[in-house]
Amino acid sequence: MYHILIVDDEYYICEGLKAQILQLSRTDICEIRTCLSGEEALLLCQTYKPQIIFTDIKMEGMDGISLIHALSQKLHPVQFVVLSGYDDFHYVRGAFQNGAADYLLKPILTEDLAKILSSVIDSLNGHSINPDRLRKPLFQLSADIFRELSGLPAEAAAPQFLLDSLAEAGIRDSCCIAVLAFSPPQPYEALIRQINVLYDSFEQLLAGTFSGGKIGILCPAQAREFLASFLASHLTSCGTLTAASLTDPMPVSHISQQFRRANELLCLRLFHGYGRLFTETDGGGAQDFTPRLKHFMTSSLDNPSLISSQAQRLVFLREARKLPLPALLRFYSYFNNILDITMSDNGWTETGRENPSLFDFTQAKDLEDYFCSRLEEYAARKSTRPESPGSMEMIKKYVDAHYMENLTLANLADRFFMSYSYLSKSFHKSFHMPFQQYLLMLRMEHALELLKDPDLTVQQIAARVGYENAFNFSRSFKAQYGVSPSHFRNT
Repeated sequence: MYHILIVDDEYYICEGLKAQILQLSRTDICEIRTCLSGEEALLLCQTYKPQIIFTDIKMEGMDGISLIHALSQKLHPVQFVVLSGYDDFHYVRGAFQNGAADYLLKPILTEDLAKILSSVIDSLNGHSINPDRLRKPLFQLSADIFRELSGLPAEAAAPQFLLDSLAEAGIRDSCCIAVLAFSPPQPYEALIRQINVLYDSFEQLLAGTFSGGKIGILCPAQAREFLASFLASHLTSCGTLTAASLTDPMPVSHISQQFRRANELLCLRLFHGYGRLFTETDGGGAQDFTPRLKHFMTSSLDNPSLISSQAQRLVFLREARKLPLPALLRFYSYFNNILDITMSDNGWTETGRENPSLFDFTQAKDLEDYFCSRLEEYAARKSTRPESPGSMEMIKKYVDAHYMENLTLANLADRFFMSYSYLSKSFHKSFHMPFQQYLLMLRMEHALELLKDPDLTVQQIAARVGYENAFNFSRSFKAQYGVSPSHFRNT
């Protein structure tokens, strides 16, 4: 869909041409606006981004050639068509030299208009993503810089040619970096339109796309507050479809670390949602993840049957959601490393496989699905090498079948002819959790399934999973999942 702007200092020509275009009934034309001067058009195009501009050659004040020259630096993609009289050949030639695509003689014939409109739209369709038509100096410089930054390790020193490029753009001492991300991801042309808005709003700034369909923004340190205000306003206008991060100023020599930090801050959208600007004040918190998560990982690797437990998985994901940013980054690295090492030790590593960066995930569910799929892959591999069931496996199978009964370690020890202390230690060692914790996990897992049946009361569900009264069941359920059974059922 294309937007059109008509610029002529005669009102009736503007409205007449607009009416002629509307009569062509083209479905690929979205909106048509008019201006009565070049100055008015230049102001309008700070916010309105037409791809097709019809402009008169001779106007009071800014003429058509000057307007074409000015707007060709601000709009992409754009096609100019000049409106002229028979004696305006000299001006038309000047318009072509400044980037005009075609011209129309006044009075404008509908047949000529239709041909030219088809021609410029065909040109737009064929060249709309041609990088040569961008704001060449700024766009090319930005593309080179963000491409280089994407390939640099965070701890790497910025190469001299990169620092020289920044200096050419007026960014010499210190700078800050922002990153914009979109849900859902935006097409390339939509990103370019947003970048043009940035260039219209700032005197000194670099902005370009990089991997994942994100927009990177580089500006001098002194422009940070203005950029923060601009991004906050932009996010408000976009609702919950855009998120942004903004770093504190740092020396330009540390730009690699700063770029990574901007991407790290943007990871907060996974659990806090879009529609927000994330800064260093949001990125603090504990550096390490909870022992409970580490325990889950070691337990699952030793006993993959735990991975298929819905109750255990829900607890794992709930713990992961609570992690502050530094801990999330450390846990994601730990999670992949420990699985990669274990898979490699067993000869299950796939050649050429690379784990996705945490920056690549756009929604919390995508990250959680990744956690679960990797654990399930490990469990499936492990199941192809079953070990002979020992006494602890026999006890576990008995507990799995009789979890709703009044099970205690004492009566289990009597049934399997073991001492209480031996059974307690061996169960904990074999399944990496105390017997009571395993029994609770098992009961809660079955309770989750029973809560899906609307005909069962909470009292009935409590009895079916081994609780004598609903109060104790509800208290245990809330301790495990953070909500009551009734609340869980209604969400």
